[in-house]
Amino acid sequence: MYKKIIGICICMLVTTTLVSATNINIKEKIQPLSFTVDVPVWEEGDSWTYTFHHTHYKYTSNGTLWATIDYNCTLLQTVTDNSGDNYTVTWTSTDFEGRATYGSVKLKYTPFTKYTAEFIFRKTNLASYQERHQLKGFVFWLIGTVGFPFPAQFMHTREWIYKTAAEYLPFPMTAGTNGTYPGFQYSYQEKCSLYWGIVSLLNNPITNYSSTPRNYHCEMENITVPKGTYNAYNVSVDLTYGLGQRHDWRYYVPEVGNTVKVYIDVDNDNSGNPGTIYKLELVDFNYTP
Repeated sequence: MYKKIIGICICMLVTTTLVSATNINIKEKIQPLSFTVDVPVWEEGDSWTYTFHHTHYKYTSNGTLWATIDYNCTLLQTVTDNSGDNYTVTWTSTDFEGRATYGSVKLKYTPFTKYTAEFIFRKTNLASYQERHQLKGFVFWLIGTVGFPFPAQFMHTREWIYKTAAEYLPFPMTAGTNGTYPGFQYSYQEKCSLYWGIVSLLNNPITNYSSTPRNYHCEMENITVPKGTYNAYNVSVDLTYGLGQRHDWRYYVPEVGNTVKVYIDVDNDNSGNPGTIYKLELVDFNYTP
């Protein structure tokens, strides 16, 4: 009888040990480092909400600071069309606030200033074909030394058209890898005015540009954003050109189907003067893998 009990105990011990070892092996296999993440499939109506901060500096040809644009808002990113080979994605803002200076003209944004954008992404790798951005609505024109708030209608538009799609996430994505995004060509134009174009603040015509290939590194990083804490794929680009620099860090999470955090800090030239800063952090989403 005792031998039978001992035999049963030994059997249970061996079985428990085997199960524990199996569980450990399974846990090791599901670590993100062992996964290759494919491009997400978006449906019409999928949306992500972010906090958004944007700062932009413009300079004259001799390097003198001429314009400063700075604002914060909440952004709703929504898939509005998933037909064909591309996605159409729109951005709309709420809680908009900030300030801008164009030469001697100083402006204060109001809650009636709206930021909207439209993107065209290729489905196979979310490369960008087109970006259109617009700030539009009532602002206060701060006139005089005391900054008397005179109401004005304001509009600032920017447009990128990519002749070869611009890649920003390296699908399929694997942690612990390095790679190179291919170069691309694009055209850019920008306009800004008050009172429906009567007072022109800037008018940059359509100009063609090219971007050289960019090296990236992908690694896992544990980050916390307003929506929560995630183990994210951090795809980072860090470049220097003369005194200029570009830092482009995008934190992608498969179960979210999008980036949960983006930080971009890029100089406009090789002078070392600050250029553009973007910061986005996830607040909410309705995507289902």
